[in-house]
Amino acid sequence: MANPEQLACLRSGVEPWNQWRQKNPDIAPDLSGANLGQGQLAGANLAGADLRGANLIGSNLTGADLSAALLGRADLSGADMQRAGLQAANMEQANLLGADLAESDLTGATLSRANLNRASLNGAILKQVKGTEASLIGADLSRVRMVEADFSAANLMRAELQRSSLGKTSFAQADLSDARLLNADLQEVNFSGAVLTGARLNRANLSRALFEAANLEQVNLLGANLAYSSLKNARLAGANFSGADLSHADLAGLDLSELNLAAANLSHAQIQGANLTGASLEDAVLTGADLSGATLPDQFNLCDDG
Repeated sequence: MANPEQLACLRSGVEPWNQWRQKNPDIAPDLSGANLGQGQLAGANLAGADLRGANLIGSNLTGADLSAALLGRADLSGADMQRAGLQAANMEQANLLGADLAESDLTGATLSRANLNRASLNGAILKQVKGTEASLIGADLSRVRMVEADFSAANLMRAELQRSSLGKTSFAQADLSDARLLNADLQEVNFSGAVLTGARLNRANLSRALFEAANLEQVNLLGANLAYSSLKNARLAGANFSGADLSHADLAGLDLSELNLAAANLSHAQIQGANLTGASLEDAVLTGADLSGATLPDQFNLCDDG
């Protein structure tokens, strides 16, 4: 339960609250379970505060300092949290439905099992965030910086991730169906076991990414960089690889039948034992590729490749 005196101080206004925090830096505020819905808390110093289970629906937390705050199971749906400091904050199972976290800093924060459906995180920093099993259906994560984060088993259906930097992040077992990742930086990302059906990865940088046992059916990878990536046991029906860089990629034993690989760079790729029946290889580069045991398209002439 919230400390009544502390709660009263906060409700009296951000300025007196911040003055009290400045005079009492060693006190961690207890605002757990408090009703702060629609609160005007822009710029408030809530660092290290216990806000577990608090009602912050529709509150204005623009520019607030929530670093290391405890926000587990708090309701922040519809809250304005633009440019908030959320470094190392714990938001496990918090409700952030439709919240605006644009340009906020969530470095090291915990978002496991949080509800971020339709939330805006445009331009936010999510370095080393733990977001396992979080729900981000339809969320806007364009231009985010999400380095070394863990979103394993998260739901990112229809999420917007254009021009985001997601290097070394794990999306293992995550659902990214119909997500938009155009021009995203996805170097060394782990998509093992993930569902990406219908996703758009046009011109994305996926070098050294892991797609082992991933579902990539109907994915658009036009012009994407998949150099040195591993697609072991991936499902690729209807995927578009035209103009993609698959040099040194592991495609061994895969069903590549009927795929569009026109103008793709497959130099030094591991394609042994793959099924390329009906695949389009017009203007594809196969220099140094291992095609041993592969089933090639009818009338395909290896001597004609680039």
